[in-house]
Amino acid sequence: MNLIRWREGLWALLVLVAAALMACGLADVFTFLVEPPTYPEGHRLVLLGSLAFAGAAVWSWLRQSPRWVSVLTGLPALVVGGLALQFADGALDVLAGFFLIPAALIAMLVELITPYRASELSRSARID
Repeated sequence: MNLIRWREGLWALLVLVAAALMACGLADVFTFLVEPPTYPEGHRLVLLGSLAFAGAAVWSWLRQSPRWVSVLTGLPALVVGGLALQFADGALDVLAGFFLIPAALIAMLVELITPYRASELSRSARID
């Protein structure tokens, strides 16, 4: 049956927006030499991306997705956002973003391809 899953689509859109905000902010903040003129805007984008990732993680938890999807979706908010707040001039947040943003996107794609619901498992267990 071909169903339109609006809630999953909106959740995936939130994860994509969070990844775009955080990646653009990290690209704007990253520099080898001197502080760029758009440095504060980059930090604002990283923090907005962190808020969006945190919201997506909470939404994933409320949707009763597998725990690993909620954790991988919330890790960029916690690690990258925390490092951006703690070490404003460091490159640790950029390095963490290289690994955690793609991990969150992969978790989102796996969740969309193979949706898991506790109610479906209990329903199938009752039938068997």
